[in-house]
Amino acid sequence: MKNRIRVSLLILACAAPMLSAQAVRTLKIATIAPTRSVWDIEERRLAQDWAKCTNGEVQIQFMGTNAMGGESGVIQKLNSVRPGQKAPIDGAIFSNIGIADLAPETHFLTLAVPFMFRSQEEVDFVLESMQPRFQKAISAKGYVIIGWFNVGWAYFYTKKPVHDPADLKTQKLSVAGVGLPQLSDAFKAAGFRTEDVPPDKLLQSMKTPGGVEGFYTIPMYAYAGQYYKSLPYILDAPICPVMAAFVISEKSWSEIPGQYKAAMMEAVKKAEKNFTSAQRSSDSEYINRCVEGGCTLVTLTPAERTVMEDTLVSDAAAMIKTGLFDQTLYDDVQALLQKSRSKK
Repeated sequence: MKNRIRVSLLILACAAPMLSAQAVRTLKIATIAPTRSVWDIEERRLAQDWAKCTNGEVQIQFMGTNAMGGESGVIQKLNSVRPGQKAPIDGAIFSNIGIADLAPETHFLTLAVPFMFRSQEEVDFVLESMQPRFQKAISAKGYVIIGWFNVGWAYFYTKKPVHDPADLKTQKLSVAGVGLPQLSDAFKAAGFRTEDVPPDKLLQSMKTPGGVEGFYTIPMYAYAGQYYKSLPYILDAPICPVMAAFVISEKSWSEIPGQYKAAMMEAVKKAEKNFTSAQRSSDSEYINRCVEGGCTLVTLTPAERTVMEDTLVSDAAAMIKTGLFDQTLYDDVQALLQKSRSKK
């Protein structure tokens, strides 16, 4: 009898590590964040927070999107290869373009209309107000929105200084290098000169006479890609926020013990604030680096800024007609913003 007890205890002791290992849930999350960037660092802090608040039961394994064929390839890997099989990945941190590809019904690219927003506070207000609307569209595809992150504000980098819309519209711009030709069409409809250049050919085109004379991106990418050396003027007027959304498949989210989810979402809220703070610091840091590297920051006068904003907002009507942006969402966002601004 004693021998049986000893054997049973031995089996339990050996099985304990296996049971513990089975309790760990590793979420494979694709991300567009550049390695060792501020963005990457904040994502990994979130992973640490989730591991801590779940007693190590929920781990995040981040994987770059480049090896998966970009965001479109990531969307394919969110789906199982065969019925009944587990999907290769559990979720992703997408750009606004990736979200629009994952769930076109969100019309999420509409939030990238130039000069729609004046501050991060306005972005946060609209996202919070529109959360149920966006979640409904994403839920229909089988996913849950975990959080929103602003990874920076896009600025125009140009070969010649820009003080008014005419200065901008006379320079050849590349706006579809992110893999969205429709964006180029939308800018053309608003009177801009655009040229579609693949991302791997963009720098070469900037250096070539007759090539690209301007594009807009977040300062971190302008500096990391060395684009600022060929486009030495920075229009000191943030064009639009570059958003990222953290989504997880409903199946994977449902497998996480319910008692952890409140703490996990609190960790996400903290990460969102950290992202905003890091983004502001990063934008400022990389603009300064570009200026130190020879760029000139073109600051608009109040009158010039008003003309620029009013013209580009007016141009939005022509962009919307191309079908890339959604008129209803645009009108609803504008109504929210006007209401918010009237209170100040």
